[in-house]
Amino acid sequence: MAEQSVKPEPLDRPVPDRASGPDIAVLGLGSNAGDRENHLLRAVELLCHEKAVQLVTASTIYETPPLGVPNPQEDYLNQVVVVSTRLSPTRLLALCQEIEALLGRPRDHAPGSARTIDIDLISYGSLIYSSGDLVLPHPGYTRRKFVLVPLVEVLPGFRDPRTGRTIQQLLEDCPDTSAIHRRDRFQGAPC
Repeated sequence: MAEQSVKPEPLDRPVPDRASGPDIAVLGLGSNAGDRENHLLRAVELLCHEKAVQLVTASTIYETPPLGVPNPQEDYLNQVVVVSTRLSPTRLLALCQEIEALLGRPRDHAPGSARTIDIDLISYGSLIYSSGDLVLPHPGYTRRKFVLVPLVEVLPGFRDPRTGRTIQQLLEDCPDTSAIHRRDRFQGAPC
């Protein structure tokens, strides 16, 4: 009997061409090494230097303990940034990785190590996508209060692209019980 060809699931489809217009992307930023607040500010500034990226809004900065790390580390400063972009999701991810490198984060960092900057692509419009290094929406964001709390602040109408659940529902069901402390309103770079 001949093997049947199986069509790939929709998650395996190519990233659509973004030339049709800008999309809204949600980025989670975190830093727990060096001048943490300055690393967040510089990351936003560097994002804004890309002509195809425009800052829509940035959350307040929140301070949280590092999760699941083997050695004592400084607390993280976290925030969520919402951008409008004409970059494809893969190109936006590459830009985020370039910014991480510019700010001193090696790509080969050990899991659980302190980071000058960590930029996660949380969502890209309503896109559901999985290929290589990119999964959208980000597979772990619903379990991270340090993403959900700032996200509800800047996008209270956000719905998970995969489940349709509201940000408030996601936050209520979040298993993360770590403390989260609101700091000053972000005084970021104008884009």
